[in-house]
Amino acid sequence: MDWNDSRQEFHSSRVLSGADLPKIGRVTKTADGPLPWRVTDFTADAREIDDFLLTLATNDCSPQTIRSYAFDLLRWWRFLAAVGIRWDTARREDVRDLVLWMRQPQQPGSRAYSPTSINHMLSVLFAFYEYHARLGHGPVANPVPGAALGMRRYEHHNPLAPYQPQKRAPYRQQTVTGAPRVLSQDLVTRVFTALTSTRDKALVAMYLATGARASELLGMKARDVDWGNQLIAVVSKGTRAYQWVPTSPDSLTWLRLYLGEMPLKSPEDALWRTVRRPYRPLQYSALRAMLVRVNKALGTGVTLHDFRHTCASRLANDPSIPLTDVQAVLRHKHLTTTSKYIHTNTQDMVQRVLEHHKAPRDSTPPPAWGYDPCDMAELFGPLP
Repeated sequence: MDWNDSRQEFHSSRVLSGADLPKIGRVTKTADGPLPWRVTDFTADAREIDDFLLTLATNDCSPQTIRSYAFDLLRWWRFLAAVGIRWDTARREDVRDLVLWMRQPQQPGSRAYSPTSINHMLSVLFAFYEYHARLGHGPVANPVPGAALGMRRYEHHNPLAPYQPQKRAPYRQQTVTGAPRVLSQDLVTRVFTALTSTRDKALVAMYLATGARASELLGMKARDVDWGNQLIAVVSKGTRAYQWVPTSPDSLTWLRLYLGEMPLKSPEDALWRTVRRPYRPLQYSALRAMLVRVNKALGTGVTLHDFRHTCASRLANDPSIPLTDVQAVLRHKHLTTTSKYIHTNTQDMVQRVLEHHKAPRDSTPPPAWGYDPCDMAELFGPLP
């Protein structure tokens, strides 16, 4: 066989087009200890992953960040198992093949990984190999290309100097910032009608009224509702601060109906629970499964985060609410993050432009400027 033919055959087998990765390992939530999430069920290499995640926990990273990093590392280990190499012998070509695999749909009718997910994966792997390189473990050169790729663009930019164009790093995907996924009122009504339990309707109403993230609402306790002042308290995902957020009367009405069916015994009880015995705190997987059933029935693709986008867009486009108030409700660190929700509704824009084109142009010239005869008579008297 010719050398070029053998290289082509080897490369096509490494990309694993349309193939599922071996189902080894899983991400597990720990009951206690300094590490909230771990990658388990590995026969080897578990210590290297634990050491890296433990460093993140020591640096005060949120549990959700550690969970996200754990899933990316698990995907990398499954890819390494599929191609038959160890993590400490990985090369740049292996990272390239991983990116090519993630860019392809894994199942018929499914979608490939998004550019943002691929870039996040590369950032996680870069940080992982940099950490072990400082300890003298793993490859001599980081298989994720570019030593400066872990930093954000313009991270140390001088505000007095003009911005200089910067190329994307190797293997990083081009991301397009589009408009937020805002649900129309008709779709919101259809989703709300398709919900079968009072608890689910109370949850969706609360998401749409507060713009809270899925994990923030699920972490609420019975004491986190201020009925008189129309507020709820959540632990913010990023800062982990305990913050009060205004909500709507409708959401509190649905919450009262839900608690009437499933009353709580203690202020420390989880607010959102399963509707079947044994009663236990509602998990994200169960909430997502509920929305999957609704999407299947309606033929839609609504996500939980779409409710936050919808709430944010409604608030940001209300002229009576300052944008800084919207920022406070959404708990954004930067106002520029909130400003992306100020947008023109496409349907309204199209309708206005079509009406402009249909309106006949008025060819009558505007009247010339002049003095009012009554004013002239007041000043100079009746003219002869």
